[in-house]
Amino acid sequence: MEELFTPLPQDFEKLAAAASVKRSSNFGKDPDLRTVGERTYQAFALVEFSPLSDAPRQRDWRHIPYALWLEGDHGLHPHSPLTHHYLDVAVPQALQSRRPLKWGRSLLHTYLERFTPEDALFQKLAQSTRQFFQDKRVLDALLETQAGGLTRLITTIDILDPINGPIQVANDLLTMPPEKTLLQWQEHHALTHSFWLNNFCRQAFAQALKAPEDVRATLSYIKRMCEWAIHDAGTPTQRFRYPIWRDEFAFALLSPWFEKSPPQEIKNTLLSKLLSMLGDPRHNHAGWLGVRKEAIDTASRWLTGRTMDAFFEILRHTDDDIGPYRRRFWEAYFHAGHIVDAWIALGEDAAAALEKVDTHHELSYAKILGKISPNQCVLMLRIGNILFCDWSHQGRLRAIPMSNKQTPKLYVSAYELFQLRFPTPLDFNQGLSDDPGLLHHGSELGQWQETARDFISQQLGITIPTADLMPNN
Repeated sequence: MEELFTPLPQDFEKLAAAASVKRSSNFGKDPDLRTVGERTYQAFALVEFSPLSDAPRQRDWRHIPYALWLEGDHGLHPHSPLTHHYLDVAVPQALQSRRPLKWGRSLLHTYLERFTPEDALFQKLAQSTRQFFQDKRVLDALLETQAGGLTRLITTIDILDPINGPIQVANDLLTMPPEKTLLQWQEHHALTHSFWLNNFCRQAFAQALKAPEDVRATLSYIKRMCEWAIHDAGTPTQRFRYPIWRDEFAFALLSPWFEKSPPQEIKNTLLSKLLSMLGDPRHNHAGWLGVRKEAIDTASRWLTGRTMDAFFEILRHTDDDIGPYRRRFWEAYFHAGHIVDAWIALGEDAAAALEKVDTHHELSYAKILGKISPNQCVLMLRIGNILFCDWSHQGRLRAIPMSNKQTPKLYVSAYELFQLRFPTPLDFNQGLSDDPGLLHHGSELGQWQETARDFISQQLGITIPTADLMPNN
C-alpha cells in the first residue's frame, strides 16, 4: 500500500526520523500495511477475537485499524465487542502512554485511506480519531516533530470531521494563492505524494467540483483543478487521478461554456489540460468514457475549431496563395454550426509547419503516404452526411457521401494518396470536367466559393450569403 503522509506509518517517514533523534516516538521502518493488517487479524483470530485476552501483543492492539477492513470483504469490522473495546477503552487509555503518537499513526492512516462516512463503524473510528488527535498531549507531541504541519490540518481545517473535513480541504486548496503549488501545500502539511490518492482526498476533490459556476468559470479554478487531477505530472506514468469523477470533472470545467464562448486564454488552457488528461474526445473515446454528451460536444467543437485554425496557419507558413479565402469560406460554415468534424492530413513540409504552429505538440494529424508536393495538406471536414477534402496548393476540393465505401475514415494516423483522391459521384463541375473535384479559380471574385456554396446548398440544404464567405477588405 502506498504512503500517504511523511510522518506516521505509511504516512510519516519524516516524523519517524525526527522522533528518533528527539528520543520520543521511534517509529522505525514503515511496515507493509497489507501484511500488518493480515498479521494483526490472525493475532486476534487465535483468541477468537476476544477483547479481554492477554495473548495479543501491545503492537497488535495498536495495529487494529489496519485490520478492520481487509481485501475480500473480511477483517475485524464484524467483531463488534473487539472493535468497541479498542475504540472505547484501548484508544483513550493510549493517551496516557509515554508515546501516544505510536497509536495515532494507524488511526489517521485508516481514517484517510478508508474514508467512508456512511459506514457506522467508520463513523465511530472517525470520532475516536478526532478526539485522540485533538488531545493536548498528542498535539504537543506532534509539534515536537517534523510533522508539525499536520496540526493545521487537524485543528484549523478540522480534517478529522468526516462531514466537513473534505469540504474544508477543498476550500483551502481552491483559495490558495495561484503561485502556490499543491506540492508546496502537501509538504507544508507533512504529507507524502500518495495522499492525493486516498479516499478522503477523492471526496475532497468531488466537493471542489461542486463550486458555484462563477467560480468554475475562472482561470484560477481551472488551473488548480487540473493540477489536482493529474497524477505524476510530466512523467511517463502521468494519468488522470480520479477516473470515478471523470464525468463530473469534465462537466464542472466545461458546463459554464455550454451556451457561451470563453475567453481565448481559458479555452486554450482547458483544451491543453483536457487533451493531456483525457485525450481528444473525437477519437479517444476511452478517455471520455461516461462523460456527458454536452461536455464532449463542447470540447469536440473547440478542437474542431483549433484543428481548422492550425490548417489555415499551416497554409500561411507554406505560402498557399489563397489561404485567407479558404479560411473565410470554411470558418463561415463552422461558426454557423454546420461543421461537425475536422481532421488534417499533412505532407512533410506541412507537418514541419505544424511544429511552428503547435509548439506544445497537442494536435494530432495524419501523414499522407505517396508522391505529393511536401508542402501539400488536406483539410477534411464533415458537414451533415458529406465529407469534404480540401487540398492545398492548387489542389482540388472534393466531396464524398459518408456512406460511400470509398470515404476515408476520420482521425486515422495515415492515408494512402488514393484514399484522399477518391472516386465520387458528387461532382462540383456538373459533368463538364473529367475530374469531379473543384479547382480554386477566381478566389478574389468569389468564383469557386460561389460554386461550392451552391453545391452545399443543393446537397445539404445549407445556405450562407456569399458575402459571408469572402474576406473583408
